[in-house]
Order: sequence, then C-alpha cells, then structure tokens
Amino acid sequence: MVDGWTVPGFTHVQELGGGACGRVMLALDDLTQTKVAIKYLDPRLNGDEAFLSRYRGVARRLSQLEDPNVVDFYELVESPQGTAIVMERVEGFGLRRMIATQGPTGPLAALAIISGTLLGLAAAHAKDIVHGTLRPSEILIDEDGNCRLVDFALASAGTEAQTAPAYAAPELWGGAPPGIATDLYAATAIFYECLTGRPPFTGRSQSAIAKAHREAPTPVEEVPGPLRDLIAQGLAKDPADRPGSAADFLGAVEDAAVAAYGPAWLAQGRGRLTELAAETARQPEPAPSKGRAAVPKPAPPGPAKTGGGGRGRVLAAALAVLVIAGGTAGGVLLLGGKDDDPPVGPAMSGTPEPAPPPTPSDPAAATLLGKIEQATGQAPGASFVYRRTGGGAATARGTFTLVPNGSPSYSMSVSGSGDTRRSTRAVIVGDTAYVMAGKTWRSAPANGQAPGYPTLVAQARWASSVGNVTALLRASTAFEQQGQIYKGTAAMDRLTADQSVGALYGHLSGATGAQQVAFALKLDRAGRPAHLWFRAQGADKARAQVIQATYSAWGRKAAIAAPSAPR
Repeated sequence: MVDGWTVPGFTHVQELGGGACGRVMLALDDLTQTKVAIKYLDPRLNGDEAFLSRYRGVARRLSQLEDPNVVDFYELVESPQGTAIVMERVEGFGLRRMIATQGPTGPLAALAIISGTLLGLAAAHAKDIVHGTLRPSEILIDEDGNCRLVDFALASAGTEAQTAPAYAAPELWGGAPPGIATDLYAATAIFYECLTGRPPFTGRSQSAIAKAHREAPTPVEEVPGPLRDLIAQGLAKDPADRPGSAADFLGAVEDAAVAAYGPAWLAQGRGRLTELAAETARQPEPAPSKGRAAVPKPAPPGPAKTGGGGRGRVLAAALAVLVIAGGTAGGVLLLGGKDDDPPVGPAMSGTPEPAPPPTPSDPAAATLLGKIEQATGQAPGASFVYRRTGGGAATARGTFTLVPNGSPSYSMSVSGSGDTRRSTRAVIVGDTAYVMAGKTWRSAPANGQAPGYPTLVAQARWASSVGNVTALLRASTAFEQQGQIYKGTAAMDRLTADQSVGALYGHLSGATGAQQVAFALKLDRAGRPAHLWFRAQGADKARAQVIQATYSAWGRKAAIAAPSAPR
C-alpha cells in the first residue's frame, strides 16, 4: 500500500521513487498483467481542491494526447484515501540520473535532448497543456535515446517556482502563472545543464536563486559558441524575448545544429545519447527514497472515481505488448531496412488487377467490417498517430478525410530515420504526396516508389487508413473477440492483392518473409477504429515488423487540399 491504499485493479511490484509530487510504484494491471507506473499524489496536492479541480481538466486533455515524446497518461483515480495517476511504464531513467552519473552530455546529445523535449512540449501546448515545473527528472530517457516528458501540471498554483527553482523563469518568481514561455525557459535551462553539467543559475537559498534568475547575466560563455544564441533566446529575462512557441524554438535549434554540426547532427546526437543511456544503465540504480514495496493488492477500502483516459488505454497498451510479442510497445513502427525504407521494388510495384473485395471467412469479422464501414461513413475524418519500429523508426501524426471512391486525403507531420529524421509537413491528395522542403512544397507520386519522405508518407497513409482496417478483416483466416479487443490473423497473399493497401503488404512480405499477419483492433463506442496493431513475422524473428495506428476526434473534417505552388 501507499499511505494506506492501492489503486483498485492493480498489484504493486516495487517502488520506483518519489519526490515533491508523490511516490511512484511499478504495478501490474490485474486484468491484462501490463506493467504501469502509478504516482500516488502527495497529501498536500490531494488536499488542495483548487489544484484537483484544475487537474481534472488537464487529465482529460492528457488522456487524449498521443505523442512519442510524452509518457502516455492512462487515468486519474480519486478515492477517499487519496489521488493517483496511472500512466505508461517507461523502461528508462530520468535525465537527472544521466547527468549525475555521466556529467555533461556533449553538444550533439544535448541537441537531441532539447529537440525531443521541444517536440513533447509542442504536442502538449497544442492541447492547451502547460508543464509548469519541467526539470531533468521529468525527462525520461529510454535505451534507444528517446526523450519522454512526464508529470505535467503537478504543482499547486503559485508554487511552480519553489517546486523547480533551478529551472523557474523570472516571472514565476513574481507570481505569474506558468505558460508556454516558462516551459521554454525551463527547457533551455535543462539544455544548458546538459552542456555544462550544472543549471545556469544557482544559489544557497531560494531567494538567492530567484535573484539570479531575475538579475544575473545569462552565462552563455560557458557553452559552445554555435549554441550561445539559443541559450540567450531561451533564457531571456523578458518572456516576450523568448521564442513564440516550442515549434519556433525547435526550428531555431535545428538551424543552429545543421550550421554547426552538419545535416547528420540528430542521428549523431541520438547515437551519443544511446551510448550515454547504456553507460547510465550500467551504474547502480539509486535506492528509492522511501523503501520498496512488493505487496499483494488488498480489497479496495472505498470506491474510487476515475478520470482521463480510463482503463481502455491500459488495455490498449497491453494489447500492443501482446501483438509486438517482445518488441517495444508504444514505440514507433518499421517496415524494414536498416535506415530509411527503400522504394517498393519492381516485383511489388504497380496496382493490382481490379477484383471484387473478398468477404471475410468468419461471420463475426464480416459483421464487424460492416459496422466499421457504416460508422466511418457517418464521421469520415479523424486525427491519427502512426508509428513503426523494428530496426528503424518513423512517426506521423495529423488528420485525414475519407474520399468517396478514392484514397483518403492526409495532412500530417512525419519523421523517420537517417535522412528523414527531421520532422516535416506533408499532404497527400489523390495520388500525389506534397512534402515541405525548407519553405517550399515538393511533389512526388504517393506510390511508395519515390525515395525519402514521399515513401514514408505513403506508408503512413496506407497503414493508418480505414481501408487497411477493413482489408485485415477481409483477409482474416482466424478471428475472435476478447472483451473490447478483436484479434485475428490475415493471409498475406490476400492482403497483397488488396487494391487499397496491397503495396504496403507487398513490401512487408518482402521485408519479413511472413505468410500471414497477426492483428488486433479496438473500436470506440460508435464502432470506429480507436487502436490498430499488426505484426508480420516470418521464420527469422529478428525481421518481424510491427505497425501501430491510433485514432481520435472522429467527425467531419475540413477538406484537405493540395498546397499552393508545389514544385
């Protein structure tokens, strides 16, 4: 137990740590056996009704936030015994531990860290979520060098500066509320610490630290010359002098990084960050501050109210682990290749001969297919997140609209590996992909044969389309329902013959040697896709490929048009 209670439906495994916000336990979901992290809020927060009232709204927005640079928020649980947050368990450690054991990260790794941090902040700010107390312990680093932000908005109003004094913007010390500008200030202070091994402003007391933030010159001379302007911008005393948004600041970071270290800076930075993560993992893990707990879950002492994402996202995470079968759940997805995916080869290119869509062999799959087609026809658009893993990385997020008798149109931001590591904007209309290169739109066929971003964009459309969901059901050879989850296997030869997604599965077949695809699907209450996972695995398990797509905000979306003046 923690302070006399345990979140119902979970069994504690051990304590992971604690801090000003509360204690964190590693726990197992009793239903799915999924590992999660549960933060039991400190009694000060639990007794602050103004904080709780505000945080309930934050929790709802966090539960809708799907971003590879933000730890997944599952649910907020309130009971007479306390308040807890159930969230994704990240296999990694806080940046604080890395700096403490390894010292300064070096400029390339530091640039990779602030890049991931700004991407996470940009996604949160787009949902009207401000972190407020960002510090190194709230940036988690996994073994692949990914940065994941956690613990958004966990401070009572007016206490943000005292909660994270080394990273608190001058205006926070004067009582101003946290906002985008204060998050960017904190991110820059962390960037400075990565470069130098210490925060930019220190003191023997909080009043001394506050004075330094307000009055001391920014110590830019302590950092490499090409990065000094970034530090000066982000740590500007006046919030109006800081970048206007996380996206704006990220653009400045990328420009400075390319100018100083070349176009491969991010790949090199993530490589160095991966090395530092491995070195940190080899160091003994500090003992939790209040001991460990490994106790069976008692009967709940009182009813608990849940908010935010609910148990559905925990079930979704469990299913992702099941489908990946030992891979990294919640990671980005892969379609093969050591770096970027090559264009579809000649044997896989072209459009399959028209043929009537096959009927699912299982009557339940046929019924489900009809339900999905009817539901999505009434709400022909959604927001989506696409991920791939398995030897490379790619992520896309944006919106799509279904087009009668045609391919869906997409507007997205996308990034991959190698030469496509930098996130860029893309649009697909009809058979053409439009990709932003610098400040110019470039066009290419959206057939998976144009190298680089056009192939990445085409694969994101195929994998996350409703047509892919229905293709898997039509090609299913085994199908069953387990609670809210539908599971099955689909024949690869039937998938490659599908007109809408055949090119995707042709590539997947060639990359893995798989003869069938295992898939799992969760629908929302209206019968529209909420989560989709599928895996292709041949005789060589090391070549197994996993794809994940998540959907939200179904409804009629504005028509997506081709950008003006593409070249």
